[in-house]
Amino acid sequence: MKFDPHHTKSVSAPGTETEESAMSKDHNAVADRIQRSFWVVDRGPRPLTRGWGHLIAAIVSVISSTVLITYSWMTLNWVEALGVTVYGVGLVGLFAVSALYHRWPWPTARAVQWWRRADHATISVFIAATYTPMCILAFSAQTAAWMLGIAWTGALCAVILNLVWINHPRWLDVVVYLTLGWLVVPLIPTLWTNLGPTVVWLLAAGGLLYTGGAVIYGLKWPGRNAKYYGYHEHFHTATIAAAVVHLIAIWMTVLQAAG
Repeated sequence: MKFDPHHTKSVSAPGTETEESAMSKDHNAVADRIQRSFWVVDRGPRPLTRGWGHLIAAIVSVISSTVLITYSWMTLNWVEALGVTVYGVGLVGLFAVSALYHRWPWPTARAVQWWRRADHATISVFIAATYTPMCILAFSAQTAAWMLGIAWTGALCAVILNLVWINHPRWLDVVVYLTLGWLVVPLIPTLWTNLGPTVVWLLAAGGLLYTGGAVIYGLKWPGRNAKYYGYHEHFHTATIAAAVVHLIAIWMTVLQAAG
């Protein structure tokens, strides 16, 4: 009989198990406990739909942002158009980075952690990016400068936090995002006067959707151990819905300014 190195079996003493067998049991135990259906090679089991929503949103946001930015540069002054451009780039960046982080099988744990940092950091950047055209178009130059200074400083602090301490408590993310997101509340009367009630209600609705998603993310509920659609998917769906509502509000604001 010839010796074939490709058809050998590991031999272990009675009462012991091979390393491969132990790893297989560990993986099966994790999968059974979490009850999820999509196994990411670099991060373990995940719900089947993880990341798909943001992948689709990334594609749609490229199209919608391109149209919005093009229209803005055709109809607004350069400062206003630049503000809209910042928003459009932020919108695409939010969903594109999230889609890459959640869907791409990164080869190393180090790569995963850096994309996780980028994923978390772009949220705060996007919040500030959303403020940018609204502040420029709705407020006086002085008020806009103050608001944007605060928003972008907060976003920068959040970026630094995620770069240097990615494993910080989850609740800290929620506090940072909600604080940045609701900074504008004292200026709602000005928004109401300058942009009208419809835009304000849309901004409020989007803010509530973002808030609901952030709370679900912080609590990891509902769907903590879901097989197909878990708490993180609820968070992503709320983010998409809120982004759509705010996109409509920004379109209305741009059209008012252009008219």
